[in-house]
Amino acid sequence: MEQFKFDPKDSEMIVNAIVEGYREYIEHRKERFEKMAISSAFAWTKGNFIESKIAEISPALNLTYKFAKAGLTWDYLQFIYGDTKKLFLIKNAAYFNENCFSQAVLPNRQRGKGRLRTYLHELSKINQGLEFTINNQYQPSSQHGEQLSLFFTEEHIKRDLEHFQQNYNEFHILTYEIDDAYQISKIMHYLPNPEDNIAYRIEDLSKYISGSELTDEEREIIAPEIDNGIIDPAAYDIGIIEEEDEESN
Repeated sequence: MEQFKFDPKDSEMIVNAIVEGYREYIEHRKERFEKMAISSAFAWTKGNFIESKIAEISPALNLTYKFAKAGLTWDYLQFIYGDTKKLFLIKNAAYFNENCFSQAVLPNRQRGKGRLRTYLHELSKINQGLEFTINNQYQPSSQHGEQLSLFFTEEHIKRDLEHFQQNYNEFHILTYEIDDAYQISKIMHYLPNPEDNIAYRIEDLSKYISGSELTDEEREIIAPEIDNGIIDPAAYDIGIIEEEDEESN
């Protein structure tokens, strides 16, 4: 999978932007906490800060970006890597299951009825035809995730999929993990395989993390959003739900 790695300097810059975006988010939360009687809704803006910081450095990385929808109201950014036509997204590792990437991992929930197909899985079909290195590291997941998306029509999905496959050669996912100290401690680079629904690890980018340490004051401000189970909109993927047809005898 070595051929799918990003340039090391670019990877380092992306990691730095993720950390800096998260720190700006914390500063924003701190400011709102001091000025407002209630500010918990700002917990939903973390992904915007991280993606915006990457967008800021996009000229230096030869990146372009475009807006996309996650549900009817939540926007996120899709990044296109130079002339290589590589598309990548940033995801919160708390809701990401590498052994079943099309299903968001959410606590204390059960899978809904019917066959669920997320937009994340549709995007992964850009990678059809790529050569994946299969190894024993990946096993079918026993975890049950849940697709919490607001659903779109299959016609809408197919139309966008045709556009993606015509315009992009590869689809990558970068995830950031927040540890028990509420600090970004791990950043991973994945290439999702639409054939087995597994996101294959390309590289652990955590070696580039620096300046992620938080003060006790900063932890006290953001701790409630994690401890109280507030779900980041980054967990929501656009998708469609198709009811299984029951055959009568």
